[in-house]
Amino acid sequence: MIENYINDFRKMGPAALAGLGDEEQSAVATWARDVVDQYGAVLNLLPMKIKDTNELPYPKETIKIAIKTLMPAYVLTKSDGTLALLKDRYVRLSSFQEINPEDKKLVYTEADNSDQALSITNTSLDSIHQKYIQLVLSEEKILHEDIEAYHNSL
Repeated sequence: MIENYINDFRKMGPAALAGLGDEEQSAVATWARDVVDQYGAVLNLLPMKIKDTNELPYPKETIKIAIKTLMPAYVLTKSDGTLALLKDRYVRLSSFQEINPEDKKLVYTEADNSDQALSITNTSLDSIHQKYIQLVLSEEKILHEDIEAYHNSL
């Protein structure tokens, strides 16, 4: 049922939820809360600015759909704090990038700054780090615009 809902959401947006019966809506809402809660736990565990997409509990697109699924209920109840949290989590998906396996240790070490025993130059490290920071910033802007447009459409 959840896979069907996700496919319907891709095609119809939030109207996919409205087309479900009460029990199905409840199941989808429970699923969405679970996805967002698991994602929130990962955010708490990984405070770095750049994170590997492999650390996510679900694919980015699934998390986006879960967040967008929850938003209409909070718009209706005027729960501004929860809406702000959901929008923030949506935008913070940008910090999860597909990091090259060779780059992962370097990126995480730069973020941590606690391991100074690197055998590469700072210039190489800066270059790799900057590459991923640019990806994060670019995606962050896109996600921010997307979630704001979605929120305004509700």
